[in-house]
Amino acid sequence: MHEDHAGGRSAREGQTAALTPRPLRLLLIGRVKPGAESALRETQARFPCDAAIEAGIEAVEAYVGSGHYAVELEISADDVQRVLATFFNDRRVREFRTELAPMVEGLPGPEYQFGPADRFHAADSGGAGGEQPPQTVYNTGDLPFAASMYRWRVGEQPQTGKIPHSSTET
Repeated sequence: MHEDHAGGRSAREGQTAALTPRPLRLLLIGRVKPGAESALRETQARFPCDAAIEAGIEAVEAYVGSGHYAVELEISADDVQRVLATFFNDRRVREFRTELAPMVEGLPGPEYQFGPADRFHAADSGGAGGEQPPQTVYNTGDLPFAASMYRWRVGEQPQTGKIPHSSTET
C-alpha cells in the first residue's frame, strides 16, 4: 500500500535502507517514448557533470534500449539523501530533467523537491512570509530507484552490504 505524502513529509522517511555495498550504485529507470531514442542520446550528451561532481556523485552511466532509459549514479558518501538532494535540486539538473521529460516517462519531473522532508518542511510551510505553499519532498524510497545489493567481479569476492545505510546517517 502506498503511503500518503501529507504535510510535506516523505512516506519512507526514517526507514532503514537495505544492506548495500559501497560505493552505493543507484539505478533510476524510465520508459523511452516511441521514436525518442535518438533525441535522448543527444540530450544525455549534455548531462550536467559539474552538478554531479559538486553534489558528491562519483560516476554516472546511462543506458538506453528496448524502450527503457536507466541512469546509474555512484555515491560513496554516507549521507546519500544529502548528495541526491543537492544534485536533483540543482538548477542545472532541473533543466536537464526538463529536457528529458518529453522523451522519457516515469522519471521525477523538474518540479520534484528532493531530500529528507524535515530539512524543507519548516521553510515550505508558511514561514518567512508564507509565500510558498507546503511542498512534498521526495527521497530515494519514494522514486523508481533500484540500489545495488550484490556485486561480483572476476577475481574478487562478491560484495554485499555489511551495515544498514539510512537517510539519518551523517
